[in-house]
Amino acid sequence: MLTIPGVNADVRMHSHVIQKPLAAPRSGIMLHYDDSSSDRASLEWFHDPRCSNGYTWLVLDDGRVVELADPGMRTPHAGPCLTPMANSRFYGIAAATNGSVCATAQQLDSIARLCSALTRHHQWVDPVVVGHNEQAVWTAEYTSRRSLWGKTGRKVDPVGRRPDGVPIIDVKAVRQQLLAAL
Repeated sequence: MLTIPGVNADVRMHSHVIQKPLAAPRSGIMLHYDDSSSDRASLEWFHDPRCSNGYTWLVLDDGRVVELADPGMRTPHAGPCLTPMANSRFYGIAAATNGSVCATAQQLDSIARLCSALTRHHQWVDPVVVGHNEQAVWTAEYTSRRSLWGKTGRKVDPVGRRPDGVPIIDVKAVRQQLLAAL
């Protein structure tokens, strides 16, 4: 199991999340929300045998970090994306929330700390932090509308679609916090 200095998981539960060897080197971080209604519901889902997705880390409302998978392995968090082999190239970090409840300040701080630790570990000079919505593309598997194939718009996380326009996770703010910490 890969241990990354500065990544201090409060809980490790690798039991159910699908993990496979990396198919490409890591080159960045992809942010998500897991679309759960509560921390408890989120943790229950990742123990459910029907769960077929996963992230490397899940951040709970109070900022606690749950390591769902070995950071040295890929998890099915991205699906088809602009970046080939996105599940390998990007670590997946998710806030335990949904498309209408903004991530808490504690979640955002923990996400930024994770991003900082990963950036230092990989010695990335210009760290890539993206939202799932910026990368996820439509394919024939998701729509019969050929005009959408290869275009983004398949996912809205981590920004969401709140009526007030406030993002669930403000990726730009996370990037700024990360750069300020380096």
